[in-house]
Formats: sequence, C-alpha cells, structure tokens
Amino acid sequence: MVMLKTLGLVSIFAYFSLSAGEENRCSRYHYEEQILSKVVRLEHRLELLEDKVTNKTEISSQNPTCAQCPDMWIPFHGSCYRFVDEQLTYDNARSHCIVHEAHLVHVDTELENEFLSMYLRALKDASFWIGLADINTEGKFEWDGSSKAVSFDNWGPGQPDNAGGKEHCVHYYDQAKQNYKWNDHVCGRLFKSICEKRNSS
Repeated sequence: MVMLKTLGLVSIFAYFSLSAGEENRCSRYHYEEQILSKVVRLEHRLELLEDKVTNKTEISSQNPTCAQCPDMWIPFHGSCYRFVDEQLTYDNARSHCIVHEAHLVHVDTELENEFLSMYLRALKDASFWIGLADINTEGKFEWDGSSKAVSFDNWGPGQPDNAGGKEHCVHYYDQAKQNYKWNDHVCGRLFKSICEKRNSS
C-alpha cells in the first residue's frame, strides 16, 4: 500500500513538472484548476488500485488453492495435476505418481476433461496415460485405486476396441487437430502421463 501511495505521489510530482511550461500560456487560476483536476484524477486512480490489491488479498486468503499445490503442480478445482514428461509404461507411470503421493489422473467431469485437454493442446504432445483400465475384467473400466463407477468418458471414435485382445490401459491421444480423446492401448507401451492429488487446503 505504501508503495502504491509513493507511486501516486511520484506521478503527481511528474504532472506538476510536465505542466510547469503551461503557466506562461494560461491564467494562474486556469493553470491551478488544471493541476487540481489532475491531482483528483490521480487520487481516484490510486484508490481504485488500492481496492484491487485489497480485494485480491482477500480472495487469496479465502480461496488459497493456488498456494496449496507443490512446485510443478497445477491447481484446478481442489486438485493438483502434474504432466509427467518421462515416457513410461502404464504400471511405471502409476508407480511414479504413487511416489509423489498421487495417482494417475481420474477424469470425473466434462469440465475437468476440458481443463486437461487445454493443457495437452498447449503442450502439443500426443499421448498421456490416465488412471483408467479394464485389467481386472475385460470391458469393465475402473479408475485406478477406486471402485467408483465411471461417470464421464471421452472415448475417441470406435474406442475402446481392445485391438488384438491386448489393450487394457487408457491414454489421451490427439485424435485430430489437437482434439484429445481417450483410447485403450497395450499397457506396456511408453507414454507420458498425468498425476493427480488433492490439494492440502
């Protein structure tokens, strides 16, 4: 706040300095009126800036999600996500997430799916493991470490197809022009992955 007020005083001084040359062309009264008007406008702008800073501080303290995710993790709706660049098998990707006290991502809603797709489009990478598989029972896809039913899906055309009877693990893939969809694939294939964990708030 002190910094903003100092900035305001510096700006006011600058206005006085820049306007000094007008004194010869304007009446003293008109000149002082102009300066007063500029000062009032600057004070008003300073008040608006102070309000914005105060509001941001209040919002941050009420909703500290951003501050609750570790470095390299991205916050979204109460969870933290990490896009793992190393190419791993499904099992190794799963273990990598567990080491970081997380799990391969569970995509529960369309909103969460759009958030993840947005990042994948920005990364411009093709394939990332998610925590969905039908390893235990063919055709019954379950989220890793959870018995909850799959409430949302984002399968690509004709998927899942269990090609060759060997595809049991699910990954995001770039279906066409960065339109990321799900596909079942051989679990031993090397892909990047997405880890997820709840934030600490």
